[in-house]
Amino acid sequence: MNLNRRSFLAALTASAGAFSLSSRAFAQSPFIIPTYGGTWAKFWEETLVPGFAEATGIQGRLDVGLGKDFVSKIRAGGAASPYSVFMGNEHIAALLRAEGFFEPIDMAKVPNATKLHEGLLNPGNSGLRGIVSPIGIAYRTDMVETAPKSWTDLWDNPEFRGRIGLYQIGNAGALLFLRLTAKLYGSGDLDIDTAFTKLKELAPFTQASWSGEVSTSLMRGDIAIAPVDWTEILTLQDKGAPVEIVVPEEGVLAYEQSFNIVKSGASKDDAHAYINYLINADVQANMAKVFYTSPVNTESVVDGDLAKRLPIVGDKMSRIIRFDWDPYVDIAADVADRWNREIG
Repeated sequence: MNLNRRSFLAALTASAGAFSLSSRAFAQSPFIIPTYGGTWAKFWEETLVPGFAEATGIQGRLDVGLGKDFVSKIRAGGAASPYSVFMGNEHIAALLRAEGFFEPIDMAKVPNATKLHEGLLNPGNSGLRGIVSPIGIAYRTDMVETAPKSWTDLWDNPEFRGRIGLYQIGNAGALLFLRLTAKLYGSGDLDIDTAFTKLKELAPFTQASWSGEVSTSLMRGDIAIAPVDWTEILTLQDKGAPVEIVVPEEGVLAYEQSFNIVKSGASKDDAHAYINYLINADVQANMAKVFYTSPVNTESVVDGDLAKRLPIVGDKMSRIIRFDWDPYVDIAADVADRWNREIG
């Protein structure tokens, strides 16, 4: 992350729109910002939180954890949530939304939301997807003779048999792949019976709980091919690994981080300002450099060299296969239990 932080922050201060230099110079108490660990926490601590403070005057304090941790704290907080903003995969956000913990975004307070690519603002303004990490088919170039072109190649190409890696059900990637399988082979993306039948046809396969495990399995040669996000594969390529990733003919899946206003949060104005800042065009472009994510803002500019490595940017964001997670809420627990019993 060799960034010109001073010039970057100065540009963001000028472009933060309605929230530049809030009338309250600094918050009476810190605004709690949930985020993930590792590189995420480093970027938030060193770049995003200072930039947010400089652009808005709002002091943020990080709470580093996993989506499940944020969910537990919101549920435990009841009428006094420790968070005013939630960050987590959209399928997790749908659970909390169904339980009544969120309220619609006040669009007047998030002007950058009008610049989002289509499909990233939820119906009724009930949250938006502010960070997008596309998932394609990754493979070892020295272990695969025929590069995949379609998701169905995982079933149809015999050289992949017994050499496939998949996510475990606790990872959003597993749910995305399950619903994709239902869409490809069943009556629709909620045809779970057909999805399980088809998944069993891929056995035996290696399961991983997170993308780093997929990378490790690829590098050890335990697997030759797997659905995985661009972030992980481009990072491996940076290290000289013999891996490639493709956009399947049908389109890509994507980890989509959902940002929502917590109904019982004490700092909702700060939460709106934070979401507005996060989806700022320059912030999104900078995150693409660090995480290889696809900018959600239509005005974000990705430079030529990086754009060549990120095929899902700009108009190509339409190639993301998305699912409605609200109707999935009622079957989520049963699907997880069935996966553990039948897939292992």
